[in-house]
Amino acid sequence: MIDQAYYESKNPVVIVTGASSGLGLAFVRLLDETLPEEISFWLIARDEEKLRRLAEGLQHATRCFALDLKEEYSFAVIEDALRSDGVTVQLLVNNAGEGMPGHFETHSVACHRSLCALNVSAQVTLTSIVLPYMEEGSAVIFTSSVAAFLPQPGFATYAASKAFILSFGRALAEELRPRHIGVTVTCPNPMLTEFFTSEEREKLLSSYKRFSIEDPVLVAKKTIAAVRKRKVVVVTSLLGRLVRLFSKVVPQHWIIRFVAKAAKEKP
Repeated sequence: MIDQAYYESKNPVVIVTGASSGLGLAFVRLLDETLPEEISFWLIARDEEKLRRLAEGLQHATRCFALDLKEEYSFAVIEDALRSDGVTVQLLVNNAGEGMPGHFETHSVACHRSLCALNVSAQVTLTSIVLPYMEEGSAVIFTSSVAAFLPQPGFATYAASKAFILSFGRALAEELRPRHIGVTVTCPNPMLTEFFTSEEREKLLSSYKRFSIEDPVLVAKKTIAAVRKRKVVVVTSLLGRLVRLFSKVVPQHWIIRFVAKAAKEKP
């Protein structure tokens, strides 16, 4: 799998988006510790300084792309690099994303478009660009969420974007099965990372969701273990697995009402 095929691949690379912090950073550090030195890392994030400092501390040869995946030009940059370098992509980690708690009407059209551009469009676009450079034994990771399992009042756009990624990833896994390219969708609970603003972090810690907070390092480890086992969907916590089960056996309109009441959001 992802730590064996490199020896036979031409210019093998791993691509990680949202690499400079949070779960993306945890993925990078774990892969840096476990993958053979023949692999090169392509790290994508908006903060060039953070990427540079991260690259300096890694064992693997690293190329930094300071790009905003909400901007169309970013994909042209990546596609040009893939073509000119003649690489084989052994692992693509679609991790970049953003959240937006609060009632739908309290946010601007620009906010909703921004979230969908990063959480949905960017992941589909980058996957489409990278797939021609993958081979048998390669793998794709999508970072979804426990929020994907049911609609969430007070987090409507975010939960819907993660439901899209879960559905897309599962379908893509079946399509890519004949090529022997793995797809794993990871569904963690909230993690206290730079994904949240200070205001959102305070709201999270004062809500019922504080009991479900996960460690990004453990999420990364469980996700990579699932990739090596060719699992399509991995839920990284017991509470997350219970949510997934409840969403299947309990009428969803009951759960949605409960979530709305627990969130104590006002329209």
